[in-house]
Amino acid sequence: MPEFTYSARDQTGALQNGTLESADRRSALRHLQTQGWVPVAVEEQSGRKPRKKAVKAASSSTKRVAGRKLPTTSLLQFSIDLRDLLEAGLTVGSAVQKLSRQSGNPLRAQVLKTVHEDIVQGKSLSEALASQPQHFPEFYVSLINAGEASGQLPDALENGVRHYERSAEAKEQVVNALVYPVIVLIVGAVVILFSMVKVIPKFTQVFANMDRVLPLPTRIMMGMSRGLVLYGPLLAVVIFVIVLFFVRWKKTPAGRMAWHGFLLKVPVVNPLIRSSAYANFARTLSNLLHNGVPVLTALDIVRKTTNNAVLEKEISQLKDRVTDGASLSRPLAESGVFPDVFTDMLSVGEEAGQVPRALSQIAKRYDHQLNRDIKRMTSVVEPMLMVIIAAAIGFVAISMLLPVFSITQGLQ
Repeated sequence: MPEFTYSARDQTGALQNGTLESADRRSALRHLQTQGWVPVAVEEQSGRKPRKKAVKAASSSTKRVAGRKLPTTSLLQFSIDLRDLLEAGLTVGSAVQKLSRQSGNPLRAQVLKTVHEDIVQGKSLSEALASQPQHFPEFYVSLINAGEASGQLPDALENGVRHYERSAEAKEQVVNALVYPVIVLIVGAVVILFSMVKVIPKFTQVFANMDRVLPLPTRIMMGMSRGLVLYGPLLAVVIFVIVLFFVRWKKTPAGRMAWHGFLLKVPVVNPLIRSSAYANFARTLSNLLHNGVPVLTALDIVRKTTNNAVLEKEISQLKDRVTDGASLSRPLAESGVFPDVFTDMLSVGEEAGQVPRALSQIAKRYDHQLNRDIKRMTSVVEPMLMVIIAAAIGFVAISMLLPVFSITQGLQ
């Protein structure tokens, strides 16, 4: 029976090397996986001792891929491809190597080549991914680490795929809902600006030769047009400076907290932000706990993926209370940020010992709520913008037509 040499990670994450007899390479892989180990390399021994592969210099192995960040779509496709190759019987190292040789995405190929080098030098997949935090978020690395520890790496990858697919779907829904209103707003603003700069000044020259008192709306519009023509560049510079200071202020801790708190109070935007945040919190925490990540580590990761300073503060306080032995639902209910339905469903899950399942149900609930909020926002914002743009354009048109009507009546 053929003899195989292997390198595999045991349930503690330690690297184990040895030999075993098996009918073929697939059977050897299956034997290691049944022990809860994650195979790194399995090679059949020939008559002579297998020659060791040359190890690259440490400087090349520690080289990290700088520059652009690996997009979420590439990370999602990598997870799908790696899951399929592992389920087909390849080792982690061989699967990553094959993926690194695929053409079409030079950045992904370069990143995976570096990951494969780290694996060859004895690192686990999670350790290799963690060494490149700009490409692989902490949430993703924690899922991979938990999958390696449990010997269920394909399942962990599947959970990651579902998580990123749903997150991408939620963002796409919000963006699609805002596309039409934004286009209407931009087109309306361009039409009004063009009228103020190009059309109204021509009417002003005609009205200047008239020995008549112009109507008040016409005088207001002509004054606004004259001011925009004379001070337009200065106004553009002032607006640019204000926006620049606002962006910088928003990045400060105090500014970020104030801005996110303001968004949570805006009537139209508030439901979208809250539903999206609740769904993301529940889904991320559920995936981490389901894959065996410790609750304190999971809360710390969830805090970093929330993207809302107010909720991050509450999760930090929640982490401190859980350290003291409290449940998850009680401090969340005391915070006043999370709704009663959220904490009640979580409390039921805690009593039944099914916290990950309860969090998954909560995530589904708020995903559906997000869909309803998007439809409601679209039904309110679109007519409102149409009315505002129509009123503005109508005011411009009427202001220019009133003197014409006045002249016509005078001639009659």
